[in-house]
Amino acid sequence: MLEIKLTSGPRNASTDAATGLRYYEWQGRKLPSTTTLRRMAGLPFMLHQWTVSKVVERATDEYPLLVQMMERPKRPRERVRDKNVKKEAARWLRSAATEERDSAAELGTLVHDLAVARTPLAEVKDPDAVPYLAQFYDWLRASGVNIIATEQQVWNLSIGYAGTFDLLCEWPDGTIDVIDLKTGRGTYTDHALQLVSYALAEFVGFDNVVDRPLTKALHAASSMSLLHLTATEWEYQRIPASAELFNAFKGLCTFATWASENPDLKALLDYEAKGGVTLP
Repeated sequence: MLEIKLTSGPRNASTDAATGLRYYEWQGRKLPSTTTLRRMAGLPFMLHQWTVSKVVERATDEYPLLVQMMERPKRPRERVRDKNVKKEAARWLRSAATEERDSAAELGTLVHDLAVARTPLAEVKDPDAVPYLAQFYDWLRASGVNIIATEQQVWNLSIGYAGTFDLLCEWPDGTIDVIDLKTGRGTYTDHALQLVSYALAEFVGFDNVVDRPLTKALHAASSMSLLHLTATEWEYQRIPASAELFNAFKGLCTFATWASENPDLKALLDYEAKGGVTLP
């Protein structure tokens, strides 16, 4: 089993200090978050390609600086100059893969927190977040939805995961919608997997207590959607529910759990030695 070393985080949720993977805890049982499942199964292909491209761009666009780093003179009392130079250059190149993403993630988190808290625009201190929040309020006015709940933790003990949805809303016609806020450059297929995890949740709960009214409301939801916010516009995207999407998410859960419990061939061989299943 994966050894989990946890650091502090939101109530009922903690992050593994070594891997950055997030886990929720329900009555002593630790469950991976819906976003962690994707990382446990391997980074999405498009994200991997993007991070590689950022490293390549830095190496080619800032080649003179890279050469300067590699050719720097030996420092006083530095016994392993060549080894240190390689480490420093590698660290500099590797950081290109995360700097832009981390900056965008910080802004996205701020916008998300302001939106779910319904913070007045006049009280927002970060000017970069203001236009995103303004688009959120414009969507609220245009849609006419009633927000039933925000930031609620959902659980599926049978499949083995947990997560937190952004918004549970009721439309003027009475239909209920699970909505996830996105502030990145676009919306992607794996966002649908994240959304369907909320739709498949067994219950809403907090601090080991099931919230029965909210669970009933969640189970009454007939749609799931993404609300993509940018500084200049908003786009509401309803995600069609299908058996294929449900099965894809369940398959992701199964694979992610299996991969985390069998990180190398030795784990598989140990399983066989203990009487594992053989092919017919």
